[in-house]
Amino acid sequence: MKNITPQVAILIGSVLISLSILVHGGIIKIGKAGSVVTQPTAGTPVAQPQAKTDTERTQSFKKLAGDLKLDTKKFDACLEAGEKASLVSADQSEGTTLGVGGTPSFFVNGRELFVGAAPFSEFKKMIDEELNGSAPVTTVRKTVSVGNLPAKGSASAPVTLIEFSDYQCPFCARFYSDAEKQILKEYVDTGKVKLYYRDFPLTQIHPGAQKAAEAARCAGDQNRYWEYHDLVFENQASIF
Repeated sequence: MKNITPQVAILIGSVLISLSILVHGGIIKIGKAGSVVTQPTAGTPVAQPQAKTDTERTQSFKKLAGDLKLDTKKFDACLEAGEKASLVSADQSEGTTLGVGGTPSFFVNGRELFVGAAPFSEFKKMIDEELNGSAPVTTVRKTVSVGNLPAKGSASAPVTLIEFSDYQCPFCARFYSDAEKQILKEYVDTGKVKLYYRDFPLTQIHPGAQKAAEAARCAGDQNRYWEYHDLVFENQASIF
């Protein structure tokens, strides 16, 4: 130690002090056998669960079909052959033409509502305007077809609510679990609104959305479309 200059000693001391601060500040923790374990600090991103593979997602879709007591051979054949792919693409193509750019997107009697999981109050305002004829005279309406999936609600309901959605989209799941349930209770079950779902899978960021849409349509061949639709959203985290 005799050959250590004052400058070197100061440097060593600074390093030791810095290390002590790091250790006691919770940024670095010394583990067993002298190992160094990094600890997350405030604002550090937490690792997300690994995304499921195509094979794993397909197995999940098949399991849901079994849970619904569907003819699984018929369902599996439909899904594996991609029988519904063109129908999903047709929905997406029309949505793009209408200006849909994100999910979920909504139209109320042709009026473009908004994009995102808006609160029930926003839907209520527009639906009530349609029911009592108080919509602004300047309201712009688009011609939006209802697609070829079954509606929820009475065919004679005066208000048509069309949703363009993505089964892997977290905001779509939020709409399903929050606002949609209130819309069903207050408007659909009372014969005032009929709800249509149309597919708009954002495949660039949601690789499982396309196949999920196809699976729901395969279930629809056995008259269980909406039940399957609900199960996918209720199990979204474990499926994708």
